[in-house]
Amino acid sequence: VNDSLKPLYNRAIMAAYPPGSVFKMLNALIALDVGAVSVKTEFSCSGTVSRPIKCSHNHKTPLSMVYGIQQSCNPYFWNAFKATINHHKSGVKAGFNVWSDKIMSFGLGHKFHTDLMYEKSGNVPTDAYFEKLYRGSWNALTVRSLAIGQGELLITPLQLANMTAAIANRGFYYPPHLVKAIAHPDSLISNYTEKQVVDIKPQYFAPIIEGMQKVVQIGGTARRGAMDSVIVCGKTGTVQNPHGKDHSVFIAFAPMDNPQIAIAVVVENAGDYGGTWAAPIASLMMEKYIHRKVIRAKKEKRIMEADLIPRGGKDIDK
Repeated sequence: VNDSLKPLYNRAIMAAYPPGSVFKMLNALIALDVGAVSVKTEFSCSGTVSRPIKCSHNHKTPLSMVYGIQQSCNPYFWNAFKATINHHKSGVKAGFNVWSDKIMSFGLGHKFHTDLMYEKSGNVPTDAYFEKLYRGSWNALTVRSLAIGQGELLITPLQLANMTAAIANRGFYYPPHLVKAIAHPDSLISNYTEKQVVDIKPQYFAPIIEGMQKVVQIGGTARRGAMDSVIVCGKTGTVQNPHGKDHSVFIAFAPMDNPQIAIAVVVENAGDYGGTWAAPIASLMMEKYIHRKVIRAKKEKRIMEADLIPRGGKDIDK
């Protein structure tokens, strides 16, 4: 109770974070779904000197969607987001409302209302919020942080995992809840087994999943998330944190073609990229789930012996 790290605080359903780069998957899906871009649409990137949003590193340019996901290119997703918001014939506000409605169809910005107590709804900003904040004068450039999962967005780890499950399922999810067994199919628990279909056409998930597969398996930002005998699809995120060091975030599902598990890992104040800590943690947890044991003992030892938080003070034991 007195520990300053609050170990009794259920971060999985009560802590809400900006999602960072893992949110780029949704921006890509929406851009495709509304017809703002195609998979082959290319945008240029000037690397670390890009404007108005810089990239974290230099890479081949111009680049299309799959490579943009693989490289987690900020300018690519800024341009895709801008194209999405500006695509609606009725203007920016109408385009933004289409965007936010599709985001919320993934279970973001509201509670699941199942048997999970004290869950937080997170936050998906509305046009009314920006109308008030900017006194009726705003556009895609004003809210550009949303393109890379920053700004006003707040998502719980459970919502991130559910979002990942919806991608793995190619367009649907079941409301997450706690269950040991379903004794009778017609019991109340069956209310939680109703499929929730997201507002994205199924054919647009294939290139997103291809990009996520390359993030982990083929020279992407999450090589530490790979497994030896299972194809993992994932996405890293380094989340800006105004209260301290950056958070390390990773979402993933496996196997690629017959998913059994979807996962989200948030390492608070890691001060490093999502691929450094969150990805290997997720990889080990998926390995344990799929194989019922941890095979890579050396990787497990690295994680188990890591301590990213300086210990000190009378209320925390070493």
